[in-house]
Amino acid sequence: MRISEIVERFGGELEGDGSLEVRGIKGVEFAGPDDATFALDEKLLTSAEASPACCVIVSRGVRCSPAKTLIRCDSPNRYAADLLEFLHPTPALEPGVHASALVDESAEVAETASVGPHATVGRNCSIASGAQLMSCVSLGDDCAIGEDTVIHPNVTVYSHTRIGARVIIHAGAVIGADGFGYFPDAGGLRKWPHVGNVVIEDDVEIGANTCIDRAKFGTTLIERGAKIDNLVQVAHNCRVGRGAILAGQTGLSGSVVLEEGVTCAGQVGIVDHVTIGRGATLTAQTGAIADIAPGAVEFGMPSKPRRRALQEAAMLGFLAENRKTLRKLIRSADRG
Repeated sequence: MRISEIVERFGGELEGDGSLEVRGIKGVEFAGPDDATFALDEKLLTSAEASPACCVIVSRGVRCSPAKTLIRCDSPNRYAADLLEFLHPTPALEPGVHASALVDESAEVAETASVGPHATVGRNCSIASGAQLMSCVSLGDDCAIGEDTVIHPNVTVYSHTRIGARVIIHAGAVIGADGFGYFPDAGGLRKWPHVGNVVIEDDVEIGANTCIDRAKFGTTLIERGAKIDNLVQVAHNCRVGRGAILAGQTGLSGSVVLEEGVTCAGQVGIVDHVTIGRGATLTAQTGAIADIAPGAVEFGMPSKPRRRALQEAAMLGFLAENRKTLRKLIRSADRG
């Protein structure tokens, strides 16, 4: 595809030779002479200009070397993503129900939906237009799948789950398993029945082997636009707010509330019944044991403001390095 054709299709301003052919788009470190690349900051721009790439996608107004053909645009990230989707379209299943799938006769499957090999669909399920259930997906009874949602192989969706439109659920995820709830009883621990469900709103993405548990009562809710990484645990009765981000190995205990725009970096842990305020950020391996204010940036276990946590860590290092001197000062003070 010629660079001039890219600009014609996706917009932007062309500077340089529009007749050059682009066969792919890659990061600066991987780009070859037939590739376009993109630069988000000055450091990457320097690397992009030195790379073999035939074209660099940059922001408007950025000063660049005239040696490279440029595409100037409002957002290099968005432009590169649009171009990637065009050059590498995701293959879609053919509409219809595969011969090996088991679909209950009471289920409603739209004509343009796809149900893949060895998938199972329970009683009274509904699968909307454009939805794709890939191989070995299992839907329990009374599930609803929204338009253009894609469920990858070996995902298990328990009964009464509601999944919105344009949701992506990656392989091995389990949606709607019982929450982890027990209480002491004669003879040992007795299991709490979990009779609620899971609701996943539109435009959510859920990573591979992530588990989202059904509510004890009511609903475990994943609100619109939330993005959940691989190997994340969301316990019963949690609410994950709009646009929240949960990175890998994050774990939410029961009834945690993440308000809109919260970010949890890798291996964050949150105890039960804690609320994380709107726009707060929990950095990697933070352990939250109490409510966190909107907009806060927290770090450590137990969590505390990131700046304070780093100061304390630095102070501990200082104390360790100067322990002999400190001991001498303490002895001298004790002698009076």
